Amino acid sequence: MAITTEGIRENKTFLDEEVAELSGLETNLNKTNTVSTKMVDILNSFDTRLASLETSVLPIHKSTQSLTRLAGNMDQTVAALEAILSYFDLAAQEEAIVVRPLTEHDLHSYLQSIGRIREYLRTMSLVKLKAGERVVQQLKRSLNVAAGQLNELFRKLLTQNSPPLDLKVVTSSDRKDIPPFPANTAQAFITISKSLAEIDLDPNATPTGYLKSYCEIRANTMIKSLAPLYQSSNVELKGVYEKDTSPFIPYTTSLLKLCRNEADLADTLLDPKLLSLAFMGSIMPPIEQWVETGRIITRRIRKTYTSEVGVLFDVIEALESNMNTFESVFGLARRQKENDALELLKTFKATAMRTFIDFLADVRNQNNPKYQAMPLDGTVHQMTSDTLNYMKRLMNYQPMVESILNLIGDGNWNSPEAGASQNRRPQAAGRSGRSSAMQHYFADVLEALVQNIDVKSKFYKKGQSLAQLFLLNNYFYISKSVRTTPGLLETLNGPDTAHLAPNSLTSAVYERPLKQSVDLYQDNWKTCVEHLMDVTYLQDGGVQHVLNSNQRQMVKDKFKNFNHDFDELWKTQKQYSIPDVDLRTMVLKDVHQVLIPMYDKFLTKYASSNGSGTTMEFTKNVQKYVRYDVSMVKDMVSQFFTNS
Repeated sequence: MAITTEGIRENKTFLDEEVAELSGLETNLNKTNTVSTKMVDILNSFDTRLASLETSVLPIHKSTQSLTRLAGNMDQTVAALEAILSYFDLAAQEEAIVVRPLTEHDLHSYLQSIGRIREYLRTMSLVKLKAGERVVQQLKRSLNVAAGQLNELFRKLLTQNSPPLDLKVVTSSDRKDIPPFPANTAQAFITISKSLAEIDLDPNATPTGYLKSYCEIRANTMIKSLAPLYQSSNVELKGVYEKDTSPFIPYTTSLLKLCRNEADLADTLLDPKLLSLAFMGSIMPPIEQWVETGRIITRRIRKTYTSEVGVLFDVIEALESNMNTFESVFGLARRQKENDALELLKTFKATAMRTFIDFLADVRNQNNPKYQAMPLDGTVHQMTSDTLNYMKRLMNYQPMVESILNLIGDGNWNSPEAGASQNRRPQAAGRSGRSSAMQHYFADVLEALVQNIDVKSKFYKKGQSLAQLFLLNNYFYISKSVRTTPGLLETLNGPDTAHLAPNSLTSAVYERPLKQSVDLYQDNWKTCVEHLMDVTYLQDGGVQHVLNSNQRQMVKDKFKNFNHDFDELWKTQKQYSIPDVDLRTMVLKDVHQVLIPMYDKFLTKYASSNGSGTTMEFTKNVQKYVRYDVSMVKDMVSQFFTNS
């Protein structure tokens, strides 16, 4: 019980302490609330006062910020104005630099000055000040002066490093023989061209000053380097052209070589966007000169094709073999649609076609002024020699001749106005596999030649002997030329020449007429031979050795008539000519075989002085009638037709 009361008393005491503590806490809480209320009131008062302060200070703050910005702007403006005002002085300073004479050694500092001027100009162009316009104009003038100075230096350096090349270098097959630009000079060109491109304020503009200089100088260098070939190509041919000797051929290959070199040079020295312009500008003047030379050659050959026809074929071959190179050259110059070389090739081929047509027309033209003159000695006519020589020259270019004739159309050379699509003959190929156009063309030429020669032989008015001799000389010349010119006989008769029929083309055209002309010429000696024909006089069943008066007179007349006719033949025909020894031997062979033996026999019978006692005396004055002995007649006959 005691324990319980004690426990209760302790609990009560504990509770009292807790209650007292709670009362203290409550008292403190009340005090805190009072303080908090006062603090809130104070803070509310501060907020009100701060709001009032903000209302009072904010306009002042804003004004202060505006004044600060205004001060900063004024400082920047002053600095900008000071910088702009400095450009007025700097423009004058840079102008003094760029107007001084420029040398290669001053290039670096000069380009630095140009860079500063460009920078000043960009800055001043943005300034909208009236006074700044004067500076802008001054800076632009300085840039123009600088561009002019750079152009002049570019031109000067390029001129110094663009001497004409030696002819050996131009015509050599290796482009490495062309001396390159020195490395430092090449770098100077690159720097100058780049600077000139940057000077122009319009980035889309094409700089024309130094580009024009470049084109003019390099084109002039090419023209001067090619001048010897250009001049020799324009010289008229003296004599007969020899295959592969036309100076226009090395002119063509050398031109291409220099063009390729110009492409490399422009690629090295100039901006890529200017490459095609510079390349075209530098190569077109020499190419135009080359083209004009080719046209001059074609015009000249139209007049002298019989001697210069080989030039046409050599040049055509050279152009065709180099056409790919020409196409690449014109491609670099962006002239794919204007291939001057291709046009020139067409001109040469058209000229070649025209020469075939004109030549056949000339041979057929019996009133051709060029061939009106007739040889007084009956020798080969100029038309015959020209015709066969022309055919010989064509044989050196058989594939090319076939190609050109096929362009005309087989047979269209007889009527060119019909066009290549209307051929007179089908283009059949012979056993050799080649077209027969060349065979047909040569056949037409020979037929026309023989017909013209026959007509011309009738112009001889003095007698048939000269006309016959004229035909002999010309027919034999044709025959010999055809048989001695390699490939000509095969071309005329086809590949089976060894098995020709008797009525082959060559036989029909001139060989049978040749034999007939020889026979006709022998008739000129017929009267002389007839005077030497004799009879054996018989008397009382034996040979008569003494002539009566009538018989003696007959012998006298025979000698007299022989002397007269022989003298006439000698008088007229000693002026005639058979230049070919083989033909002269053939013509005089029958005369020697018939006339000399008959004269020897006749002379022995009537005027022998050998003392044999067999001579039949016909006169006391033998020397009056016997003018020639046998050896004299033989020698005189041998001297016929040697008036060459």
